[in-house]
Amino acid sequence: MIKPLAILVGLFLLVSLLLFTTTYTVSFHEVVIKRRFQQSSEESIVTQPGLHFKLPFFVDRITRFDTRLQLRESPLETVHTADGQQLVVRAFLLWKVDTEGDGPLTFDKSYGSIEQANVLLLDQFQDSLSVLSQYDFNDLVGGPEGSLVRAEQKILEQMMSVRDKGVLPVTVGISQLLLPPKTTVAVLRRMEATRDRLAEAERFKGNAEAERIQSEANTMGDMMSAFAYQLSEEIRAEGNDKARQYYKLMRTNEDFAIFLAWADYLEKIFSEEGTIVLPPFSAPFHLMNLDTPVDRAGIPQPGERFAPQVSVPPDAAGPVEKEPS
Repeated sequence: MIKPLAILVGLFLLVSLLLFTTTYTVSFHEVVIKRRFQQSSEESIVTQPGLHFKLPFFVDRITRFDTRLQLRESPLETVHTADGQQLVVRAFLLWKVDTEGDGPLTFDKSYGSIEQANVLLLDQFQDSLSVLSQYDFNDLVGGPEGSLVRAEQKILEQMMSVRDKGVLPVTVGISQLLLPPKTTVAVLRRMEATRDRLAEAERFKGNAEAERIQSEANTMGDMMSAFAYQLSEEIRAEGNDKARQYYKLMRTNEDFAIFLAWADYLEKIFSEEGTIVLPPFSAPFHLMNLDTPVDRAGIPQPGERFAPQVSVPPDAAGPVEKEPS
């Protein structure tokens, strides 16, 4: 019984060993190069995930590469801008193995592994950062929108040359922009001067606008004052003219003019409700007393104590010619 069991175990181990040496798996994030007798071609590239077969032992050799994005970050680098300023820059590169065509074979020949590629790519990536020297300091730090993005795109274009080695650069980004201490002081002073210049320009512009508004307001006010004065003079002249005519008419018959004034005043008093206590012989209430004495013209006259002192300005209508009696 022991021998058949040993034989079965041995056969199981042999089959397992054969399966292990004749099969391999490919993950969804891997590319595999299957070399036969150390020879490879485009047919040696396997990208289809799943279980695959190969010849055992030393006939077929398998090399795997991860096709996911790899991150390579540069150390801090000092870059001189186009206007002579200094910047300390740190950038990053996202890359992956080029799976198109014979890209995996080229990558294997150029680098051999992901780790070796990260080491060798760093030098070229640092050299490509010299593109930043084509830009002014203000363009990279707080410059027009998109300037830094264009600089990153140019660095990515520089890195595209490594595609000949089976590497596909995907993204380049500037993660840090720092200023050396001396540059920081100079930049702050220049920013302060720029801010003061802009503030002075805005202040001058505001003062000019205020003066313009004040000048327009003064002009408008003078025009309105002149118009109002001219209108008031016209109204005053018209009133004086009518007053002269009225006084001239009154001087022709002063007693009758006074009588009309008493009648108007009496009508105005009795147009509203109220109580008035006055002697019956005071003007103009003497008109309501039938016993009030009249003058030669038949006009009722108040008592002497309450007779109004009405006078007509002598110059109101000039001399009045009396008609011959």
